[in-house]
Amino acid sequence: MLSDKDHGAAEELAKLLLDALQCFEPPALPERFAAVDSLQTLHSSLCLLRDFLHAASNGDLSAKVPLQGYLGGTLKTLQANLRHMTWQTKMVASGDFSQRVEFMGEFSESFNAMVVQLDQTLQELRAKKAELSRINEELRKENAIRKETEAELRKSKEELLRLAMTDALTGLFNRHHFNQVVEEEIGRALRYRRPLSVMLFDIDFFKRVNDNYGHSCGDRVLSMVARIVREVLRSTEIAARYGGEEFIVLLPETPASKAATVAERLRSKIEEAVLATERGPIRVTASFGVSDVLERSDPRHDDQLLSEFISTADRAMYASKEAGRNRVTVFGAEQSLSGRSPDRSIDFFSGS
Repeated sequence: MLSDKDHGAAEELAKLLLDALQCFEPPALPERFAAVDSLQTLHSSLCLLRDFLHAASNGDLSAKVPLQGYLGGTLKTLQANLRHMTWQTKMVASGDFSQRVEFMGEFSESFNAMVVQLDQTLQELRAKKAELSRINEELRKENAIRKETEAELRKSKEELLRLAMTDALTGLFNRHHFNQVVEEEIGRALRYRRPLSVMLFDIDFFKRVNDNYGHSCGDRVLSMVARIVREVLRSTEIAARYGGEEFIVLLPETPASKAATVAERLRSKIEEAVLATERGPIRVTASFGVSDVLERSDPRHDDQLLSEFISTADRAMYASKEAGRNRVTVFGAEQSLSGRSPDRSIDFFSGS
């Protein structure tokens, strides 16, 4: 049994060790205990243990374990496990969800559950990304198909519009489209009192071409004449195949006298042209009728006015045929003149 003196010393020593463990700042070892080596070692070890645990609690796992033996080995194991867990955390952050913590009870369970959930979430995100990529690719393909379809439809529409407007053989406008254009031009000419001429011409003896050379050669003749028309006319002048071997040209802002000059140039080019065939060369001529007659104050309907406007050119054209073909006849341009002009190929026809 301890004496009172020894008991008092033991109490003081116990308090010193408890303060070393519990106080914010550990107390210094009293001088009377300094001579006891083992006590000094114990006090120093407790202070070092405090520093080690404080550093570890703040995430510093680089400190050296201050103790040896069982307690030192336990601390080294804990330090190694924490270091490994730190490495595992970095691996998880880099996308390795195979990592599992096995040494910290409930924390390990929570950590591992978090890693499993992260893995599942990532897999779901990857699956959604793949699905979105697939959907985007399908949308891209559908969009490409839609654009291609729209382009084809637009092209088809343009082609249908072109076919609806043009003659398939010659590439010139067809009669229906020409009638639409001439109605607009007649209205404009009447409204603004501007000159407007129409030219109608027919290939002479075209039936002989078909009979002697065949219809395929006849088609080639029509195409040749259409090419000459396109070469001679200006962009503002509108040409069409009016039917069979008959062609018609509308000349805005052009009086009959100038239209006759254009017609004569066409007549001459057609006369000079030669179509080579297996059966020999084909030459043709054409008879022209030109008119700029518009009744500016006529109250009749536009379709009647259109019919009579073209009719005057038609009558002039037949006057050319009756006069021997291969010539140009102008209707109404010189009302006082009926007969041959100074140019041997241009006549004036009063309509009587």
